[in-house]
Amino acid sequence: MRMVLQASPGLLDLATSQQVNETVSSSQDMDMVGVGAEDAYDVNLQVAGVFIIMAASVLGMGLSYAFGSDAQAPSNGLLYLSLQMLKGCGVGVIISTALIHLIGEAYEPFEDAGMSEIYEQWPMVFAMVGMFLMAILEFVHHRLEFRSRHHVASAEEVEHPDATLPAEVTLNPLQGDGAHHESEKEVVTKSVASKQRSAVLVELSILIHSVLIGFDLGLQTKSQWVPLVIAITFHQFFEGFAVGQIVLDAQFTFWKKFAMTAFYSLTTSVGIAIGIATYLGQNYDGQSKGANITIGVLDSICGGLLLFAGMSVFWPEWFVTNYKLCLADSLVVPSVGFFGVALGMVIMSVIGIWA
Repeated sequence: MRMVLQASPGLLDLATSQQVNETVSSSQDMDMVGVGAEDAYDVNLQVAGVFIIMAASVLGMGLSYAFGSDAQAPSNGLLYLSLQMLKGCGVGVIISTALIHLIGEAYEPFEDAGMSEIYEQWPMVFAMVGMFLMAILEFVHHRLEFRSRHHVASAEEVEHPDATLPAEVTLNPLQGDGAHHESEKEVVTKSVASKQRSAVLVELSILIHSVLIGFDLGLQTKSQWVPLVIAITFHQFFEGFAVGQIVLDAQFTFWKKFAMTAFYSLTTSVGIAIGIATYLGQNYDGQSKGANITIGVLDSICGGLLLFAGMSVFWPEWFVTNYKLCLADSLVVPSVGFFGVALGMVIMSVIGIWA
């Protein structure tokens, strides 16, 4: 009996200790619930994001169409200057998107997949693959185009041996959409078919990127969703303006313009919808090696395509070697254009802090 009484205080201490532990554990659980509630996954916000991003995309391309191409605006008016700045901003957006939002962000998935242990510069490798592919496509198209025109010129020379080709039919380095020549000078301008092909490749790269960033947004919890959706909204607007200028420059038909506008405006939202469905289904392992490698490769190749298009196609053609700007008496218009390029780079670089 005395042994039982002596043991009772120990049992009492044990029971008290268990109660304290349960209370602490319950308190910790409540804290975790509070944190989870504060940073919960909000389906309503995600659905709102679908329409916010869609509206920003349509607004960007619609504003670009409203301004029109620079060939339609007086070369000495405020509208023309505004258009040059916005076109430059679009070029800057494309280059910055390639370097910061695609190639730069491809390092993380390669690191998560463990590929950086083998080699750290995989994003640069696949970016060069994208640039290489774009360069081959450009070369093949120009080769076919130039050889076709050469054969036509040779046939005319055979039919009219005394006739000589006009002196102006030469490969002038000052190529650009600002050059207005007669039919004999078409050699110095980029063909409509070539512009359309470049426009399709650029939009295709942007569409793949848009699906990926939409998918990423669709997986975010509330605390991460707010800054990310703001950044992506600005991203889609400025990128949409650039794509709109590219589409106008390519001289597509109405229905092709409509299709390209629809594809651009919907792809990010489609990515968000896929992200929502994936999160709710709980079948997605975003940290798997295969998923990370796929995202890294796609981002890098698309970045290479966009970088080549921005640096070797649109920036030279619209500004650097633009025939009209290079012969202009004043440097106001070129300065405004280059300022727009810098502004676009800065905007997308700042957005890169969050998205």
